[in-house]
Amino acid sequence: MPSIDSYAGGVARPPRPDQLVDLLRRAIRERVLLPGQPLNQDDLARRFGVSRIPLREALRTLVGEGLVVMQSGTGAVVIELHPEELAELFDLRLALEPPLTAAAVGKVSPAALGELESLVEQMDAGAGRDVGLWATQHYAFHRRLLELAGRRHSLRLLTQVLNLVEPYSRLHTTLVGAQQHSRSEHLPLLDALRRADAEEVRDLTVASIAAAAARLEAFSSSSGEAGRDPLSVLLDDPV
Repeated sequence: MPSIDSYAGGVARPPRPDQLVDLLRRAIRERVLLPGQPLNQDDLARRFGVSRIPLREALRTLVGEGLVVMQSGTGAVVIELHPEELAELFDLRLALEPPLTAAAVGKVSPAALGELESLVEQMDAGAGRDVGLWATQHYAFHRRLLELAGRRHSLRLLTQVLNLVEPYSRLHTTLVGAQQHSRSEHLPLLDALRRADAEEVRDLTVASIAAAAARLEAFSSSSGEAGRDPLSVLLDDPV
């Protein structure tokens, strides 16, 4: 599992304000900073080589995106979602994501399609070996497809939803298996994109989101741990 230091070392010191926000956002999305984890501002500022002022500004941005909450007596804490909140976010995905993927049809150039195919090949090659890397590539695949629709306002809203869901979506590889998930979801989607079949792309997106929501709901119900982070319940050493 990568550490926060590996993220901090990936950019020039000190990072620009926008880079600092991006790094913290990624660390939350990829579970380097875990749901419910208090954020020690002095420690983070030291690790990123910045003063507390830009760090506080970055945390305010993440509070606005819902990724961080401010708690009395604790300070900044990574958001921890309850099962009903996850269900609400998946409902938002169902409202926003299928129209956006369908809108990408006809706008996917051969080069962009090759980029998507390459990401799927990388996922297939790494499935079963590095769950964290597979999940990062999986996120990149869907984010790139959504970008191709060319609807920046819809993309901005949906990206906020995806960033909130992503720490929990990483559970899919444990419940389903990365190889099966990759082939059963992405190959039909690539085929529909090649044929410019917007209706099928929309239907496949709806089916994928609904299946993901059902898997998380089933786990939350069977765990008997309502209110806890579903991943922390399942994994002693979270990815």
